[in-house]
Amino acid sequence: MKRQICLLLFVLSFAICNKAQAQNLILNDLEYFQTQGVNVLVYSNLFTGGFNDEKTAGIEIIHHGVRTAQGGAVRLSSTPEQWDLVPAIPVRTVNWEAQTIESVLRYEDYDFESRVVVSAKGKGVEISVYLDKPLPATLEGSAGFNLEFLPSQYWGKAYLMDGGPNRFPRYVVGNTVTKPNS
Repeated sequence: MKRQICLLLFVLSFAICNKAQAQNLILNDLEYFQTQGVNVLVYSNLFTGGFNDEKTAGIEIIHHGVRTAQGGAVRLSSTPEQWDLVPAIPVRTVNWEAQTIESVLRYEDYDFESRVVVSAKGKGVEISVYLDKPLPATLEGSAGFNLEFLPSQYWGKAYLMDGGPNRFPRYVVGNTVTKPNS
């Protein structure tokens, strides 16, 4: 009998510990995703146009109180700068049943809209970008989704993308081409 009680206690403690480690992100009453140690805000803070390089707008990922990613918008430059245009966000929809937050991002000057949908997927989120109309020809080769990682938080850390592993470099590397604003 004593052995059965010990076994039962072991199974219960394992189940409780295993559940604690497997906490999924949920959409909370404040309209952002959360789990222990992680918060994902989705257009809770908007780009206001004062300083267009605002670092507390768009999609924000916060790990244990430290902001590790920010921005999360379709931008008109591969490396947006301080005075580059930012999108207006005329629509933000929270879907409690589907555990998603969807926002429309609009550039009035280009008559261009995109939709960004962030969905809870287990312990993480999936960010999807949709274009309901083709990209205007003037934006081809320059518009793209931009999510800024805070480099000092990631230097040397591993990541997995498109099925392949890599490490975040300390310095920017890659085949980015800088073009004049004209």
